[in-house]
Amino acid sequence: MTVSDQELTMTPLRGKSGKAFIGQYPNGEKIFIKLNTTPILPALAKEQIAPQLLWVRRTGNGDTMSAQEWLDGRILTKEDMGSKQIVHILLRLHKSRPLVNQLLQLNYKIENPYDLLVDWEKNAPLQIQENTYLQSIVKELKRSLPEFRSEVATIVHGDIKHSNWVITTSGMIYLVDWDSVRLTDRMYDVAFLLSHYIPYSRWQEWLHYYGYKDNEKVRQKIIWYGQFSYLSQILNCFDKRDMEHVNQEIYGLRKFRELVSKKK
Repeated sequence: MTVSDQELTMTPLRGKSGKAFIGQYPNGEKIFIKLNTTPILPALAKEQIAPQLLWVRRTGNGDTMSAQEWLDGRILTKEDMGSKQIVHILLRLHKSRPLVNQLLQLNYKIENPYDLLVDWEKNAPLQIQENTYLQSIVKELKRSLPEFRSEVATIVHGDIKHSNWVITTSGMIYLVDWDSVRLTDRMYDVAFLLSHYIPYSRWQEWLHYYGYKDNEKVRQKIIWYGQFSYLSQILNCFDKRDMEHVNQEIYGLRKFRELVSKKK
């Protein structure tokens, strides 16, 4: 379905929950439009983490419509996720105190590991709640909560899968789709990347480049948050009724647990 608003034609993008659109003006200029996304987009664009914000408009039914520049380029592949540009972008994001303060002003709460698990359980549908394998992992994670200090909580993207990264024709990489942003340990994003995309043999190199010490405490955090990243993706895929990827994430979780148990 296509709707028009003051000469702007909006066409829904598939697979984006009906909240994302391609906008096109009569002269052919394209923009990317998102409904009810995070209010921190201007700050993210200023940091060159997200694409440039063009305007924000309130619709007649109360929705907030945000327009960003349309990027000529492509979505990253799994093989692209080892790029050092990605590390730089995550560092800019995770070190930004202004972004943390902005989220606090928007009443975002700092979440510790236990909070993350409680939120996951609250949002898990019955079919997931009744999966004995997943529930056994949740119980195990509750018994092995990693250390957390709220004063060093950072902003995290919350869903840094490869399809949420875009590389332009000029080689610039941006992180998009900020609906999962939260305040917690930066390992939330870091362990997602390591567990899903970076071979174990390259973890040490990646951690040093990011600025982490490679010690037992850090490795245990990777194992905890890595498992949680699979649980989060299982919920995300289930919400979209994407059972193929639900099963892929469950398989990935099993393989990740096998990998880290062998390395202990």
